[in-house]
Amino acid sequence: MQCQLVIVAGPEKGRTFPIEDGQTLAIGRGQASDTQINDPRMSRVHCRVQMDGGKVILLDAGSSSGTFVAGEKTVQHELKPGEMFQVGDTRIRYQFESTHEPTTLGGEQLLGRPKPQPKVPPLKDLVGQSLHNYRLDEIITAGTSGMVFKAYDTENDRVAAVKVLTPDFTNSEEQKERFVRGMKTMLPIRHSNIVQLYHAGKKGPYCYAAMEYVDGESLTQVIDRMGFAGMLDWREVWRVAVHIGRALAEAYDQKIIHRNVTPTNILRRHKDKACLLGDLMLAKALEGTLAKQVTQPGQIVGDVPYMSPERTRGSEGVDCRSDIYGLGATVYALLTGKPPFESKSLPELIRLVREAAPVKPREHQLSINEMFQDHVVMRALEKDPRDRHQTPAELLRDLDRVGKFNSLDADWSEWVG
Repeated sequence: MQCQLVIVAGPEKGRTFPIEDGQTLAIGRGQASDTQINDPRMSRVHCRVQMDGGKVILLDAGSSSGTFVAGEKTVQHELKPGEMFQVGDTRIRYQFESTHEPTTLGGEQLLGRPKPQPKVPPLKDLVGQSLHNYRLDEIITAGTSGMVFKAYDTENDRVAAVKVLTPDFTNSEEQKERFVRGMKTMLPIRHSNIVQLYHAGKKGPYCYAAMEYVDGESLTQVIDRMGFAGMLDWREVWRVAVHIGRALAEAYDQKIIHRNVTPTNILRRHKDKACLLGDLMLAKALEGTLAKQVTQPGQIVGDVPYMSPERTRGSEGVDCRSDIYGLGATVYALLTGKPPFESKSLPELIRLVREAAPVKPREHQLSINEMFQDHVVMRALEKDPRDRHQTPAELLRDLDRVGKFNSLDADWSEWVG
């Protein structure tokens, strides 16, 4: 009877990896692994599973977030059939591969096991296929909610970006219909600092959204490069804050809370250096039932260093001031090269976000304008939402004052970062 590892939860739920005696399987998201699982919280080579003489040993490979069995962090553990382990946002079960259907009685399975669901191919297997009139040509990025592809719109002769959600988020027809309806309500929105939605639909197990393709880079890439290219001029960072502040003002007018304003979700276009907020349409479409799936009570999802203190406690009561905090944390990282708080321990990181005061950016870079630091960045990072800007319009007023005092133009495009 063959043994296998099965992904039972996470971005690539349903994938299986056979393992034989004498074999070692490297599990991770990178090319050096044997799995290349599209889980951004997983290390490139996160852990190894080796089978020797019938024993199956799980070994952590020095991962950044740890390998867990039954909620306990482990470095080495002997896996028993049916036992599961957690790496990043992915949960994997070690089991024997069954060659026959489980015994049933009266059409119901014994032991209360759920009926087996048909396997859904990994999202990366969609490369080369078409959704509606969008041919998926290559993977741009992957996250916990799905995967983004660079695509060609055969109907309108243009390049597009297509986000395909993992089937976990829309696992019933009712949820799929709700997602498509929610996305389509966003089609009329046009704003120069928001990634435009072209089309939304569903095909088989997949829900997808076709969007404007931005030829540029994420602010995460800009921050990663800062260690080599040097710090950004604060005036360039001010311009980013204005652009995304405008996007948040439009979201506020449309009664949309983004919930995950991070450098990853902000794109900087090459040709004019404009910054655009992404995933806003997804935030609207995932309201209600789907939003609860993405963020269950007490569950931490997203980029924790950029989360507001209230977001670390769940999504209840979160409003536009949480998005303002996310922008403040992003601006802080652009000024200093790192987010306001860092820690290898998730509980410690959450404690810092909730309780600690961030070091002022001027301690990292003396040339930063003090008015911009105190009235925009540090105010946006206040622990209590009542102490932050109460609306994006209020944030923009402070940004405008900084701009006028320093003769800055938000549409200036001579970015040197």
